[in-house]
Amino acid sequence: MVWAAFGFNGQVGLAFLDGRKNSPKYIEILENHLMPFAENIEGGNWKYHHDNAPIHTSNATKNYLNSKNVTVLEWPPMSPELNPIENVWCIMSRNVYENGGQFYAVNALKTAIESAWYNLEPEILKTLNMSLEKRVYDVILNNGKTLNY
Repeated sequence: MVWAAFGFNGQVGLAFLDGRKNSPKYIEILENHLMPFAENIEGGNWKYHHDNAPIHTSNATKNYLNSKNVTVLEWPPMSPELNPIENVWCIMSRNVYENGGQFYAVNALKTAIESAWYNLEPEILKTLNMSLEKRVYDVILNNGKTLNY
């Protein structure tokens, strides 16, 4: 699994998770990647947006985030996917696999993923962040149905 996050202040370093995903591993990623990034956000006025995957909603994860005073954006289950990181994954996937790219070694794939992540245009990330409010509004206008972006 690859974990990443971004905000108006920039990108968080990528994290690669080997093996099975679980709450302790996820909390370790948050501690080592998200929290150092969050310390540099002026005013501390930010919200963390993740989906309702079990490792995100476990008591251990909730307790950890509460202990760090992290406000999590509430997201209803079975809701349309509006998290801007999903758009980033699509952009990165196109970049990683452009020209029919294939990878026969995990390290080569990780290097390509890192390159795609660190070469993202900052303006794209800002635009995606700023689009969330409009996306939510569009879902409301569409009676809660998925949007075709």
